[in-house]
Amino acid sequence: MINIDKFINTRKRLKISQMVLCADICTQATLSKFEKHQQVPAFDIMIALCERLGLTLNDVFPINVTARQTHNEEVLTQAMQELFYQNISQFEQLMSQVEVDKLLDNEQPMYQIAQYFSSVILKKDCATAKRVIKKIDIAGLNKSHKLLFYAITSHYYYQRGQFHEAQQAFEDVWRYQKETSTVDHSGCQAAIVYLLAQYQMSIKNYKYAMMLATYGIDLANASDSTYFLENFFWLLVQASDTWHSQDFIVNEMIENARVIAKIHKNEDILKKISQRKGENNNGNTQG
Repeated sequence: MINIDKFINTRKRLKISQMVLCADICTQATLSKFEKHQQVPAFDIMIALCERLGLTLNDVFPINVTARQTHNEEVLTQAMQELFYQNISQFEQLMSQVEVDKLLDNEQPMYQIAQYFSSVILKKDCATAKRVIKKIDIAGLNKSHKLLFYAITSHYYYQRGQFHEAQQAFEDVWRYQKETSTVDHSGCQAAIVYLLAQYQMSIKNYKYAMMLATYGIDLANASDSTYFLENFFWLLVQASDTWHSQDFIVNEMIENARVIAKIHKNEDILKKISQRKGENNNGNTQG
């Protein structure tokens, strides 16, 4: 049996409320269901909750019992990772393996966010995005997923020509993002900052875009991850084209973007770098 009593007793001994414990990890309803022996949270959620209480999974689960991910949860976790690395072919292959009719309640948000990101950011398909939005329980999302949802929505509004709404979504997300002090290893935080930076590029606010891209690189260093790192370098390259920058600095950023994009199999960035190189070569030839 799962030792839920030890989990609850530790939480109460530390005088941590359910609301405080689940902040930025899951909804209070998810935690409540676990403590009432109704449903075991997703694997990553369980690890985060235990870590916050100073427990390990071994403290809560018997030595011979492990908290196993469902097929869908395992596939979705991998799909989100590939999405954040922008290995699109691998992402789409993994999403096709999701057994939609068997999705659990705690697996729905990740599936829907992945669909929403894909339809708005990758495909720029507002019609599909609109259908996806109607299925998302926004109030039930954890803080990271909620901020990611609204960061995507800033682009959704922009693509629809709702510029005031797009700017409002940007400002709301950036305000709450700045208040986040915990290091995020899921990639959501990097995705959020990238989308904010890319939005500023869309509206030609290059200085703000560079600030956000630099902030994203700092986040990557803090979390020891490379999610969207090539995109942040590429944004700096694009923004640097708007004023005179020393060539060796720009070339170094391009090389950083190329190396990481190659590791991630981010064909979009690799294509843009190749096109830039071709344009520069053509310009030199003509000169």
